[in-house]
Amino acid sequence: MLAKGLKFIPTPKENETQIRRHLLKDFENFARRMRLQYFFFGEDKEPHPFHVKSNWIPPVQKSVALESYLEEVKVQLAEIQLTKPKDNLLNTERKALKTLRENPNINLKKADKGTRTVVLNTVDKIREGQIQLDNPVHYQPLERPMVVETSLRVQQLVKELYEHNYIDDVTNKWFCQTPNPPRTPVFYTLTKIHKPTPVGRPIISGCDGPTERLSAFVDKLLQPIAQEQESYLKDSTDFINFIERTRVPYNAILVSMDVTSLYTNIPQEEGIETVCHAYDSFYEGESPIPTQYLKRALELILQENSFQFTGKNYLQTHGTAMGTKMAVSFANIFMGKVESQILERSAKKPLAWKRYIDDIFSIWNINKDEVTQFIEQANSHHQTIKFTAEVSGTETTFLDTKVYKGERFAKESRLDIKTHFKATETFQYTHFSSCHPPGVKKGFIKGEALRLLRTNSSKTAFKNAIKRFKTNLIERGYPETLVSNTLAEITFEERKHALQQKQKPNTRILPFVTQYRSSVPNLKHILMQNWHLIQQQPLLRRIFKDPPIVSYRRGRSLKDILVRAKL
Repeated sequence: MLAKGLKFIPTPKENETQIRRHLLKDFENFARRMRLQYFFFGEDKEPHPFHVKSNWIPPVQKSVALESYLEEVKVQLAEIQLTKPKDNLLNTERKALKTLRENPNINLKKADKGTRTVVLNTVDKIREGQIQLDNPVHYQPLERPMVVETSLRVQQLVKELYEHNYIDDVTNKWFCQTPNPPRTPVFYTLTKIHKPTPVGRPIISGCDGPTERLSAFVDKLLQPIAQEQESYLKDSTDFINFIERTRVPYNAILVSMDVTSLYTNIPQEEGIETVCHAYDSFYEGESPIPTQYLKRALELILQENSFQFTGKNYLQTHGTAMGTKMAVSFANIFMGKVESQILERSAKKPLAWKRYIDDIFSIWNINKDEVTQFIEQANSHHQTIKFTAEVSGTETTFLDTKVYKGERFAKESRLDIKTHFKATETFQYTHFSSCHPPGVKKGFIKGEALRLLRTNSSKTAFKNAIKRFKTNLIERGYPETLVSNTLAEITFEERKHALQQKQKPNTRILPFVTQYRSSVPNLKHILMQNWHLIQQQPLLRRIFKDPPIVSYRRGRSLKDILVRAKL
């Protein structure tokens, strides 16, 4: 059963009455959405970044056409003919699922990277986490939880920001959504099975914790600073575009570097000082909030990062945890300073230097010994920031790509690229029988094919990658006709277009949101059958420019059923 993948969704066990009740509730939300758009037409504003969703239900509107349409949809949903769904789990698999869910001695988590599932005895999983927490440099035990005290200090900071007009009413209301008392964050680990010796990556689940919203607020302030750095890479596509436009000397040395456990190795005080200095420099006296308040916010997020593990309380004393919203921006800005200092102090300079958080790619026009000397100097620069490196005159791996000197390099002096998979990758794609909408399954095939298109610069490499992908999909139960037809839509000639960074269109959609059930026939047909009532009325046609779409909520997956952060 686990071989189906943790994203696998079992067929919901619901009777007709339950399904109809859910559909009626989903219709009420759809009707509310349409009435809200009608009621507030002409008052369109940019969405506030910290908007709190309203629960206000508008009354029946004066538009006869609108209300007639909604009534017709409601009637047809009430009379919908349901089919009997085919269970996508065998009885033995259902029993196995129940046994796993009720067994406290087995722990299931996804692997740190890739599609594999890690199964450990709970005792071993606890040991994996305890190894991290027994490090007195990074963590200290607490006699009791401190989330309530932290929450009070966050509230005081928010109060001061509001009283001095540094945040508006909407943001203040958004901050007030934190539960009182707040939830105590929970520590867990994801096993790095791709390492020679598997170890746990520490993660803190801080949902509804005392600093969750403060961290999101700070992240909004820091993201523009991180993205302004010269070495900044947004994602793999950004890196590939850099490779596409970069000419490289024949004897160039390719280097990929990785910071060892970056998040937990950033000294908190130094990190706060670095970020505040970068904040001042970036905003040049016109900062959204004064630096003193940013400093206090960072201190609360980092220095009061308390959590529980197996019922015991701990405080992180060094670094930042993966899991808090602002961690990536914080680490990016800190690494920007570290890399700048390293490069400034080096007599030898790289031809190119790009970084994605803690992964660095560089090109050098010097010999290997000099590159090795540079890496040694980089490792002596900072007490806690250390690098591992891969140095080659022909190829290196970076993110999900292998960069190498191939046919294109010989002809055009541009490096070649192909998709890189870790040795532990087993391509355990979610099985086709999963209770996902058909469109999602086709979308996955197309999305992964586009990734293979972007990450392969030669037609031969792309074709080979697609061939392997097709084989893996068929092994996971995908029909060969669906796979072939979908993959036929992606051709190598479209690669240049696929590498363009596209802006998301700012269009208002009208979704009917529901959970996918194979027993429910075509909802789109019901929504469209009387759409002419909307289109025939001039005002409604202006309000609802595009027809409604069916948007599916994800059902309960094996991960939702079996995986828990708390041990």
